Amino acid sequence: MAGTPEEKQAIADLFRAYGESHSEGIRNELVEKHLYLAEILARKYAGRGVDYEDLLQVASYALVLAVERFDPGKGVQFTSFATPTIIGEIKRYFRDTAWSLKVPRRLKEIAMRIPQARERLMEELGHVPTVQELSKDLGVPEDEILEALESSRAYSTFSLEQEAEASAESGDSPIFEKYLGTEERGYDRFDTSTVVQNVMAELSDTEKEIMRRRFLQEMTQREVAEALGLSQMTVSRIEKAMRAKFRAEYNK
Repeated sequence: MAGTPEEKQAIADLFRAYGESHSEGIRNELVEKHLYLAEILARKYAGRGVDYEDLLQVASYALVLAVERFDPGKGVQFTSFATPTIIGEIKRYFRDTAWSLKVPRRLKEIAMRIPQARERLMEELGHVPTVQELSKDLGVPEDEILEALESSRAYSTFSLEQEAEASAESGDSPIFEKYLGTEERGYDRFDTSTVVQNVMAELSDTEKEIMRRRFLQEMTQREVAEALGLSQMTVSRIEKAMRAKFRAEYNK
C-alpha cells in the first residue's frame, strides 16, 4: 500500500515502466501492491449469499484489468480508477450468479440487521456469534434468524438492484464502471486518500500485523495473541480501536 511520498513515487514509476514495457512481472507486482483494495471491496459484499473467496477471486481479476487499463498520464489516482472497476465486476458477478425469490419483508429487515449484529458480537465475544447469540441480541426467534440467513442470497439481489437504481439516477453506467473506471456516487469513500490510506497511515506495525492475521488469514484473537506474544485482551482492544478508526473515516 502506497503511503509515504517515496512509496507513491515508486508506484508511479512502476506504472510508467509497465506502460512502456507491458511486462507481466511489473503488472503482477502492481497487482500485489494493490491487492488490499480487492480484499476490502470483496469483504464489503460478503455475506450476501456468495462466498468471500469467490468474491475475492472476482475482485482480484478486476484488479488485474484495472492495472492493465490504467493510464497514469490522465492525472487520476489508481485507486480512484480501480475501485469502481472492481465494484462493477463484483456486481456483474452477482447479476450472473445470484437467484431471486420472493422474500417476506420481515425477513428482509432481519437480514439487513444481521451483518451489523454479527460484527458487534464478534468484537464483544471474540468469536463468530452463533444463531442463538444472534437471536438473543436482535430479539428475534432463532428460526427466523435461520430463515433470514437462508434467504440472504435472494435478498442480495434486491440490495444490489437498489444500488444499481441509485447509480442510474446519478447518471453513472455499469459500462463506464467497467471500461472507463469513472467514479460512482457513494464509492468515492473507498478512495485511498479518504479511507484506506488515511487509516493505514496511522496504524502501527503491530496493528497492521493484527489486521492481516485477523481479517486476511482469519485467525482467532487467541491465535493472533499467541503468535505475537500479546494477551488476548490486548489484541481485542487493538482490534476494536482499528474498527473504530475505519468506521470514523468511512462515515466522514
